[in-house]
Amino acid sequence: MNNSRLIIVFVMSIIAIILMIARFKIHAFLSLLVVGIFFGLGIGMHPIEVANIIASGFGGTMQSIGIVIVCGVIIGEVLEVTGGAQKIANYILKLIGEKRAVLASSLTGSFVSIPVFCDSGFIILNPVIKGISSIAQIPYAPLVVGLMSGLLLTHSFVPPTPGPVAASAIYGADIGKVMLYGMMVAIPVAIIISIWANSKYIRGKFPQVAELDAIDVAYEEEFKSVVAYAPSTFKSFLPIIIPIIFIILSSFFGKIDGNVLQQLISFLGTPWIALLIGVFISFSLSTKINQTVTSGWVTNAISGGSEVLLITAAAGGFAGVLKSTEIGNVLAEGILGLGLPSLLIPYFMAMLINIATGSATVALTTVPALLAPILNTLGLSPEIAVLATAAGSMSFCHTNSSYFWAVSKLAKFDLNTSYQTITVTSVLMGAFSMVIIFALSIFV
Repeated sequence: MNNSRLIIVFVMSIIAIILMIARFKIHAFLSLLVVGIFFGLGIGMHPIEVANIIASGFGGTMQSIGIVIVCGVIIGEVLEVTGGAQKIANYILKLIGEKRAVLASSLTGSFVSIPVFCDSGFIILNPVIKGISSIAQIPYAPLVVGLMSGLLLTHSFVPPTPGPVAASAIYGADIGKVMLYGMMVAIPVAIIISIWANSKYIRGKFPQVAELDAIDVAYEEEFKSVVAYAPSTFKSFLPIIIPIIFIILSSFFGKIDGNVLQQLISFLGTPWIALLIGVFISFSLSTKINQTVTSGWVTNAISGGSEVLLITAAAGGFAGVLKSTEIGNVLAEGILGLGLPSLLIPYFMAMLINIATGSATVALTTVPALLAPILNTLGLSPEIAVLATAAGSMSFCHTNSSYFWAVSKLAKFDLNTSYQTITVTSVLMGAFSMVIIFALSIFV
Protein backbone atom coordinates (compact mmCIF):
# COMPACT_ATOMS: atom_id res chain seq x y z
CA MET A 1 0.00 0.00 0.00
CA ASN A 2 1.33 3.44 -1.02
CA ASN A 3 1.89 5.50 2.14
CA SER A 4 1.03 8.77 0.40
CA ARG A 5 -2.33 7.40 -0.68
CA LEU A 6 -2.98 6.08 2.81
CA ILE A 7 -2.28 9.48 4.39
CA ILE A 8 -4.35 11.37 1.81
CA VAL A 9 -7.39 9.13 2.32
CA PHE A 10 -6.95 9.31 6.08
CA VAL A 11 -6.84 13.13 6.10
CA MET A 12 -9.83 13.26 3.75
CA SER A 13 -11.69 10.94 6.15
CA ILE A 14 -11.09 13.24 9.12
CA ILE A 15 -12.20 16.27 7.11
CA ALA A 16 -15.27 14.33 5.97
CA ILE A 17 -16.26 13.46 9.57
CA ILE A 18 -15.98 17.09 10.66
CA LEU A 19 -17.87 18.45 7.63
CA MET A 20 -20.65 15.87 7.83
CA ILE A 21 -21.28 16.51 11.53
CA ALA A 22 -20.50 20.24 11.85
CA ARG A 23 -21.43 21.63 8.42
CA PHE A 24 -24.08 19.30 7.03
CA LYS A 25 -25.55 18.27 10.41
CA ILE A 26 -25.49 14.55 9.63
CA HIS A 27 -25.70 12.49 12.82
CA ALA A 28 -22.36 11.24 14.16
CA PHE A 29 -23.59 7.61 14.03
CA LEU A 30 -24.18 7.79 10.26
CA SER A 31 -21.10 9.95 9.66
CA LEU A 32 -18.72 7.49 11.29
CA LEU A 33 -20.18 4.52 9.42
CA VAL A 34 -20.08 6.29 6.05
CA VAL A 35 -16.53 7.59 6.57
CA GLY A 36 -15.42 4.10 7.63
CA ILE A 37 -16.70 2.75 4.31
CA PHE A 38 -15.09 5.65 2.43
CA PHE A 39 -11.71 5.04 4.07
CA GLY A 40 -11.75 1.32 3.36
CA LEU A 41 -12.76 1.71 -0.28
CA GLY A 42 -10.45 4.69 -0.71
CA ILE A 43 -7.36 2.63 0.14
CA GLY A 44 -8.43 -0.18 -2.18
CA MET A 45 -9.99 -2.73 0.20
CA HIS A 46 -12.61 -5.13 -1.18
CA PRO A 47 -16.15 -3.79 -0.46
CA ILE A 48 -17.26 -6.97 1.32
CA GLU A 49 -14.10 -6.92 3.46
CA VAL A 50 -14.84 -3.30 4.46
CA ALA A 51 -18.41 -4.17 5.39
CA ASN A 52 -17.34 -7.16 7.47
CA ILE A 53 -14.58 -5.29 9.31
CA ILE A 54 -16.92 -2.40 10.22
CA ALA A 55 -19.60 -4.81 11.42
CA SER A 56 -17.02 -6.73 13.46
CA GLY A 57 -15.64 -3.54 15.02
CA PHE A 58 -19.15 -2.31 15.75
CA GLY A 59 -20.09 -5.57 17.46
CA GLY A 60 -16.82 -5.87 19.35
CA THR A 61 -17.17 -2.38 20.80
CA MET A 62 -20.78 -2.99 21.74
CA GLN A 63 -19.75 -6.24 23.43
CA SER A 64 -17.15 -4.52 25.59
CA ILE A 65 -19.09 -1.43 26.67
CA GLY A 66 -22.76 -1.85 25.75
CA ILE A 67 -24.00 -3.21 29.09
CA VAL A 68 -21.70 -0.84 31.02
CA ILE A 69 -23.19 2.26 29.41
CA VAL A 70 -26.77 1.05 29.70
CA CYS A 71 -26.40 0.14 33.39
CA GLY A 72 -24.70 3.48 34.05
CA VAL A 73 -27.53 5.50 32.54
CA ILE A 74 -30.13 3.42 34.41
CA ILE A 75 -28.44 4.24 37.74
CA GLY A 76 -28.39 7.92 36.76
CA GLU A 77 -32.07 7.86 35.82
CA VAL A 78 -33.13 6.24 39.09
CA LEU A 79 -31.05 8.68 41.13
CA GLU A 80 -32.72 11.60 39.36
CA VAL A 81 -36.28 10.29 39.62
CA THR A 82 -36.08 9.18 43.26
CA GLY A 83 -34.30 12.35 44.39
CA GLY A 84 -31.12 10.47 45.27
CA ALA A 85 -29.03 12.84 43.13
CA GLN A 86 -30.59 15.84 44.85
CA LYS A 87 -29.98 14.25 48.25
CA ILE A 88 -26.28 13.74 47.43
CA ALA A 89 -25.99 17.32 46.21
CA ASN A 90 -27.73 18.71 49.27
CA TYR A 91 -25.45 16.70 51.57
CA ILE A 92 -22.21 17.86 49.91
CA LEU A 93 -23.35 21.48 49.81
CA LYS A 94 -24.19 21.43 53.51
CA LEU A 95 -21.01 19.52 54.39
CA ILE A 96 -18.71 22.08 52.77
CA GLY A 97 -20.86 25.04 53.78
CA GLU A 98 -22.01 28.40 52.47
CA LYS A 99 -18.70 30.09 53.30
CA ARG A 100 -17.05 27.91 50.66
CA ALA A 101 -20.04 27.90 48.35
CA VAL A 102 -18.07 27.99 45.10
CA LEU A 103 -15.93 25.02 46.13
CA ALA A 104 -19.09 23.27 47.33
CA SER A 105 -20.81 23.81 43.99
CA SER A 106 -17.76 22.50 42.10
CA LEU A 107 -17.35 19.34 44.19
CA THR A 108 -21.11 18.73 44.21
CA GLY A 109 -21.15 18.88 40.43
CA SER A 110 -18.16 16.54 40.29
CA PHE A 111 -19.89 13.84 42.29
CA VAL A 112 -23.39 14.18 40.83
CA SER A 113 -22.07 13.94 37.26
CA ILE A 114 -20.53 10.49 37.76
CA PRO A 115 -23.90 8.80 37.13
CA VAL A 116 -25.94 11.76 35.78
CA PHE A 117 -25.39 13.53 32.43
CA CYS A 118 -23.88 16.99 33.00
CA ASP A 119 -26.76 18.81 31.24
CA SER A 120 -29.26 17.13 33.58
CA GLY A 121 -27.02 17.81 36.57
CA PHE A 122 -26.98 21.54 35.81
CA ILE A 123 -30.77 21.60 35.41
CA ILE A 124 -31.15 19.89 38.81
CA LEU A 125 -28.63 22.02 40.69
CA ASN A 126 -28.91 25.48 39.10
CA PRO A 127 -31.95 26.45 41.25
CA VAL A 128 -29.94 25.51 44.35
CA ILE A 129 -26.95 27.71 43.54
CA LYS A 130 -29.31 30.52 42.54
CA GLY A 131 -30.92 30.30 45.97
CA ILE A 132 -27.50 30.28 47.67
CA SER A 133 -26.47 33.36 45.67
CA SER A 134 -29.64 35.26 46.50
CA ILE A 135 -29.86 34.38 50.20
CA ALA A 136 -26.14 34.59 51.06
CA GLN A 137 -25.49 37.53 48.69
CA ILE A 138 -22.75 35.65 46.85
CA PRO A 139 -22.05 36.60 43.20
CA TYR A 140 -23.89 34.16 40.96
CA ALA A 141 -21.30 33.77 38.13
CA PRO A 142 -18.61 32.12 40.32
CA LEU A 143 -21.18 29.56 41.49
CA VAL A 144 -22.17 28.86 37.87
CA VAL A 145 -18.51 28.41 36.87
CA GLY A 146 -17.91 26.09 39.82
CA LEU A 147 -20.96 23.94 39.11
CA MET A 148 -20.47 23.89 35.34
CA SER A 149 -16.83 22.83 35.63
CA GLY A 150 -17.42 20.19 38.31
CA LEU A 151 -20.15 18.56 36.24
CA LEU A 152 -18.07 18.58 33.06
CA LEU A 153 -14.93 17.20 34.72
CA THR A 154 -16.30 13.87 35.95
CA HIS A 155 -18.57 13.62 32.91
CA SER A 156 -15.39 13.63 30.81
CA PHE A 157 -12.99 11.70 33.05
CA VAL A 158 -14.85 9.17 35.22
CA PRO A 159 -16.76 6.08 34.05
CA PRO A 160 -19.58 5.02 33.99
CA THR A 161 -20.42 8.19 32.04
CA PRO A 162 -20.47 7.09 28.38
CA GLY A 163 -17.59 9.22 27.03
CA PRO A 164 -14.73 7.78 29.10
CA VAL A 165 -16.29 4.30 28.89
CA ALA A 166 -16.28 4.57 25.09
CA ALA A 167 -12.70 5.85 24.95
CA SER A 168 -11.59 3.09 27.33
CA ALA A 169 -13.14 0.42 25.14
CA ILE A 170 -11.57 1.66 21.91
CA TYR A 171 -8.12 2.25 23.44
CA GLY A 172 -8.33 -1.07 25.33
CA ALA A 173 -7.94 0.63 28.71
CA ASP A 174 -8.81 -0.88 32.10
CA ILE A 175 -12.01 0.87 33.22
CA GLY A 176 -11.17 0.47 36.91
CA LYS A 177 -7.86 2.25 36.44
CA VAL A 178 -9.52 4.95 34.34
CA MET A 179 -12.03 5.48 37.17
CA LEU A 180 -9.30 5.87 39.76
CA TYR A 181 -6.96 7.98 37.62
CA GLY A 182 -9.91 10.04 36.35
CA MET A 183 -10.88 10.96 39.91
CA MET A 184 -7.23 11.73 40.69
CA VAL A 185 -7.35 14.31 37.89
CA ALA A 186 -10.93 15.59 38.24
CA ILE A 187 -10.94 16.38 41.97
CA PRO A 188 -7.77 18.53 42.06
CA VAL A 189 -8.86 20.38 38.91
CA ALA A 190 -12.32 20.99 40.44
CA ILE A 191 -10.59 22.58 43.45
CA ILE A 192 -8.27 24.65 41.23
CA ILE A 193 -11.16 25.86 39.08
CA SER A 194 -13.15 26.82 42.19
CA ILE A 195 -10.22 29.10 43.11
CA TRP A 196 -10.33 30.54 39.57
CA ALA A 197 -14.11 31.01 39.84
CA ASN A 198 -13.61 32.88 43.11
CA SER A 199 -10.84 35.05 41.65
CA LYS A 200 -11.03 38.80 41.17
CA TYR A 201 -11.38 38.22 37.43
CA ILE A 202 -14.73 36.41 37.73
CA ARG A 203 -16.03 38.11 40.89
CA GLY A 204 -14.87 41.53 39.75
CA LYS A 205 -16.31 41.27 36.25
CA PHE A 206 -19.54 39.59 37.29
CA PRO A 207 -20.43 40.72 40.83
CA GLN A 208 -24.17 40.40 40.35
CA VAL A 209 -26.17 38.34 42.83
CA ALA A 210 -28.87 36.08 41.38
CA GLU A 211 -32.36 37.55 41.32
CA LEU A 212 -35.00 34.94 41.94
CA ASP A 213 -38.23 35.14 39.99
CA ALA A 214 -41.36 33.10 40.67
CA ILE A 215 -40.12 30.21 38.51
CA ASP A 216 -36.77 30.09 40.34
CA VAL A 217 -38.50 30.08 43.72
CA ALA A 218 -40.80 27.28 42.56
CA TYR A 219 -37.82 25.21 41.33
CA GLU A 220 -35.96 25.75 44.59
CA GLU A 221 -39.00 24.71 46.60
CA GLU A 222 -39.38 21.66 44.38
CA PHE A 223 -35.75 20.73 45.05
CA LYS A 224 -36.30 21.02 48.81
CA SER A 225 -39.46 18.96 48.55
CA VAL A 226 -37.67 16.23 46.56
CA VAL A 227 -34.85 16.14 49.12
CA ALA A 228 -37.34 15.90 51.97
CA TYR A 229 -38.93 12.77 50.51
CA ALA A 230 -35.78 11.29 48.95
CA PRO A 231 -34.07 8.17 50.31
CA SER A 232 -31.39 8.59 52.95
CA THR A 233 -28.04 10.08 52.02
CA PHE A 234 -26.30 6.77 52.76
CA LYS A 235 -28.61 4.81 50.44
CA SER A 236 -28.31 7.47 47.73
CA PHE A 237 -24.52 7.09 47.62
CA LEU A 238 -24.56 3.28 47.44
CA PRO A 239 -25.46 2.75 43.74
CA ILE A 240 -22.45 4.86 42.80
CA ILE A 241 -19.91 3.90 45.46
CA ILE A 242 -20.38 0.10 45.46
CA PRO A 243 -19.73 -0.45 41.72
CA ILE A 244 -16.73 1.92 41.80
CA ILE A 245 -15.21 0.03 44.74
CA PHE A 246 -15.74 -3.35 43.04
CA ILE A 247 -14.28 -2.20 39.72
CA ILE A 248 -11.20 -0.54 41.24
CA LEU A 249 -10.52 -3.51 43.55
CA SER A 250 -10.75 -5.88 40.59
CA SER A 251 -8.34 -3.78 38.52
CA PHE A 252 -5.64 -4.00 41.18
CA PHE A 253 -6.35 -7.18 43.16
CA GLY A 254 -8.64 -9.44 41.10
CA LYS A 255 -7.25 -12.46 39.26
CA ILE A 256 -9.15 -15.03 37.25
CA ASP A 257 -6.52 -17.67 38.03
CA GLY A 258 -5.94 -16.56 41.65
CA ASN A 259 -7.38 -17.86 44.90
CA VAL A 260 -11.15 -17.91 45.58
CA LEU A 261 -11.17 -14.37 47.01
CA GLN A 262 -9.27 -12.97 44.02
CA GLN A 263 -11.61 -14.76 41.63
CA LEU A 264 -14.64 -13.36 43.47
CA ILE A 265 -13.18 -9.82 43.36
CA SER A 266 -12.45 -10.27 39.65
CA PHE A 267 -16.04 -11.37 38.98
CA LEU A 268 -17.73 -8.66 41.07
CA GLY A 269 -15.39 -6.05 39.57
CA THR A 270 -16.15 -6.97 35.98
CA PRO A 271 -17.48 -3.53 34.92
CA TRP A 272 -20.88 -4.62 33.69
CA ILE A 273 -21.41 -6.99 36.64
CA ALA A 274 -20.50 -4.22 39.12
CA LEU A 275 -22.84 -1.75 37.43
CA LEU A 276 -25.63 -4.31 37.17
CA ILE A 277 -25.33 -4.72 40.95
CA GLY A 278 -25.51 -0.93 41.17
CA VAL A 279 -28.73 -0.95 39.13
CA PHE A 280 -30.46 -3.30 41.55
CA ILE A 281 -29.16 -1.32 44.52
CA SER A 282 -30.61 1.81 42.92
CA PHE A 283 -34.06 0.21 42.72
CA SER A 284 -34.07 0.12 46.52
CA LEU A 285 -34.11 3.94 46.53
CA SER A 286 -37.76 3.86 45.46
CA THR A 287 -40.38 3.66 48.19
CA LYS A 288 -42.03 0.87 46.23
CA ILE A 289 -40.38 -1.45 43.70
CA ASN A 290 -42.95 -1.97 40.98
CA GLN A 291 -43.27 -2.07 37.19
CA THR A 292 -42.78 1.68 36.93
CA VAL A 293 -39.36 1.34 38.55
CA THR A 294 -38.12 -1.86 36.94
CA SER A 295 -39.53 -1.20 33.47
CA GLY A 296 -40.67 2.41 33.00
CA TRP A 297 -37.59 4.10 34.43
CA VAL A 298 -35.31 1.58 32.75
CA THR A 299 -36.98 2.23 29.38
CA ASN A 300 -36.47 5.99 29.77
CA ALA A 301 -32.82 5.48 30.66
CA ILE A 302 -32.15 3.16 27.71
CA SER A 303 -33.83 5.65 25.34
CA GLY A 304 -31.59 8.42 26.64
CA GLY A 305 -28.39 6.38 26.49
CA SER A 306 -28.90 4.64 23.14
CA GLU A 307 -27.53 7.53 21.08
CA VAL A 308 -24.15 7.54 22.82
CA LEU A 309 -24.05 3.76 22.70
CA LEU A 310 -24.54 3.67 18.94
CA ILE A 311 -22.08 6.50 18.24
CA THR A 312 -19.48 4.60 20.24
CA ALA A 313 -20.13 1.36 18.38
CA ALA A 314 -19.93 3.17 15.02
CA ALA A 315 -16.58 4.64 16.08
CA GLY A 316 -15.50 1.09 16.92
CA GLY A 317 -16.37 0.06 13.37
CA PHE A 318 -14.33 2.93 11.95
CA ALA A 319 -11.44 2.01 14.27
CA GLY A 320 -11.62 -1.56 13.00
CA VAL A 321 -10.98 -0.42 9.43
CA LEU A 322 -8.07 1.78 10.52
CA LYS A 323 -6.49 -1.03 12.55
CA SER A 324 -6.61 -3.36 9.54
CA THR A 325 -4.21 -1.09 7.63
CA GLU A 326 -0.69 0.27 8.12
CA ILE A 327 -2.01 3.75 8.89
CA GLY A 328 -0.94 3.38 12.53
CA ASN A 329 2.73 2.92 11.69
CA VAL A 330 2.67 5.65 9.04
CA LEU A 331 1.02 8.14 11.42
CA ALA A 332 3.36 7.23 14.26
CA GLU A 333 6.43 7.94 12.12
CA GLY A 334 5.02 11.30 11.05
CA ILE A 335 3.90 12.34 14.53
CA LEU A 336 7.15 11.33 16.21
CA GLY A 337 9.00 13.28 13.53
CA LEU A 338 7.28 16.48 14.70
CA GLY A 339 9.03 16.22 18.05
CA LEU A 340 5.89 16.92 20.08
CA PRO A 341 5.38 15.21 23.44
CA SER A 342 3.21 12.17 22.70
CA LEU A 343 0.72 13.09 25.42
CA LEU A 344 -0.24 16.31 23.64
CA ILE A 345 -1.37 14.48 20.51
CA PRO A 346 -4.66 12.99 21.80
CA TYR A 347 -5.26 16.22 23.75
CA PHE A 348 -4.99 18.55 20.74
CA MET A 349 -6.80 16.18 18.38
CA ALA A 350 -9.75 15.88 20.79
CA MET A 351 -9.79 19.65 21.30
CA LEU A 352 -9.90 20.31 17.55
CA ILE A 353 -12.70 17.81 16.98
CA ASN A 354 -14.66 19.26 19.90
CA ILE A 355 -14.18 22.81 18.54
CA ALA A 356 -15.36 21.67 15.10
CA THR A 357 -18.28 19.43 16.09
CA GLY A 358 -19.30 20.75 19.52
CA SER A 359 -19.48 17.20 20.82
CA ALA A 360 -17.22 15.82 23.54
CA THR A 361 -18.70 12.39 22.82
CA VAL A 362 -17.64 12.54 19.17
CA ALA A 363 -14.14 13.61 20.28
CA LEU A 364 -13.96 10.82 22.87
CA THR A 365 -14.89 8.21 20.27
CA THR A 366 -13.20 9.49 17.11
CA VAL A 367 -9.75 10.26 18.53
CA PRO A 368 -9.32 6.79 20.12
CA ALA A 369 -10.38 5.25 16.81
CA LEU A 370 -7.57 7.20 15.12
CA LEU A 371 -4.85 6.70 17.72
CA ALA A 372 -5.49 3.22 19.13
CA PRO A 373 -3.30 1.53 16.47
CA ILE A 374 -0.25 3.64 17.44
CA LEU A 375 -0.42 3.87 21.25
CA ASN A 376 2.52 1.52 21.75
CA THR A 377 4.63 3.47 19.29
CA LEU A 378 3.74 6.73 21.03
CA GLY A 379 4.67 5.18 24.37
CA LEU A 380 1.30 5.93 25.96
CA SER A 381 -0.61 3.59 28.25
CA PRO A 382 -4.27 3.20 27.20
CA GLU A 383 -5.44 4.70 30.52
CA ILE A 384 -3.31 7.85 30.13
CA ALA A 385 -4.47 8.15 26.51
CA VAL A 386 -8.10 8.13 27.72
CA LEU A 387 -7.37 10.94 30.19
CA ALA A 388 -5.51 13.08 27.63
CA THR A 389 -8.33 12.63 25.14
CA ALA A 390 -10.90 13.53 27.80
CA ALA A 391 -8.94 16.69 28.68
CA GLY A 392 -9.03 17.79 25.06
CA SER A 393 -12.68 16.83 24.57
CA MET A 394 -13.91 19.24 27.26
CA SER A 395 -11.65 22.13 26.19
CA PHE A 396 -13.01 25.11 24.31
CA CYS A 397 -16.72 24.60 24.99
CA HIS A 398 -18.43 27.19 22.80
CA THR A 399 -21.53 28.00 20.74
CA ASN A 400 -21.87 24.71 18.86
CA SER A 401 -22.01 22.75 22.14
CA SER A 402 -25.35 21.82 23.68
CA TYR A 403 -23.82 22.07 27.16
CA PHE A 404 -22.65 25.65 26.45
CA TRP A 405 -26.23 26.65 25.66
CA ALA A 406 -27.74 24.67 28.55
CA VAL A 407 -25.55 26.56 31.04
CA SER A 408 -25.85 29.89 29.23
CA LYS A 409 -29.65 29.88 28.97
CA LEU A 410 -30.33 28.54 32.46
CA ALA A 411 -27.89 31.04 33.99
CA LYS A 412 -29.35 33.80 31.77
CA PHE A 413 -25.91 34.86 30.57
CA ASP A 414 -25.49 36.94 27.43
CA LEU A 415 -23.11 35.60 24.77
CA ASN A 416 -20.13 37.71 25.86
CA THR A 417 -20.53 36.61 29.49
CA SER A 418 -20.85 32.98 28.39
CA TYR A 419 -17.59 33.17 26.44
CA GLN A 420 -15.74 34.76 29.36
CA THR A 421 -17.03 32.25 31.89
CA ILE A 422 -17.88 28.95 30.18
CA THR A 423 -15.43 28.96 27.24
CA VAL A 424 -12.42 30.43 29.05
CA THR A 425 -12.98 28.12 32.02
CA SER A 426 -13.20 25.03 29.80
CA VAL A 427 -9.83 25.92 28.22
CA LEU A 428 -8.29 26.31 31.68
CA MET A 429 -9.82 23.00 32.79
CA GLY A 430 -8.15 21.21 29.90
CA ALA A 431 -4.80 22.88 30.55
CA PHE A 432 -4.80 22.22 34.31
CA SER A 433 -5.90 18.64 33.67
CA MET A 434 -2.98 18.07 31.31
CA VAL A 435 -0.49 19.27 33.93
CA ILE A 436 -1.80 16.64 36.36
CA ILE A 437 -1.96 13.98 33.64
CA PHE A 438 1.68 14.67 32.73
CA ALA A 439 2.65 14.13 36.36
CA LEU A 440 0.48 10.99 36.59
CA SER A 441 1.98 9.54 33.39
CA ILE A 442 5.38 9.35 35.08
CA PHE A 443 4.06 6.76 37.54
CA VAL A 444 1.58 4.71 35.48
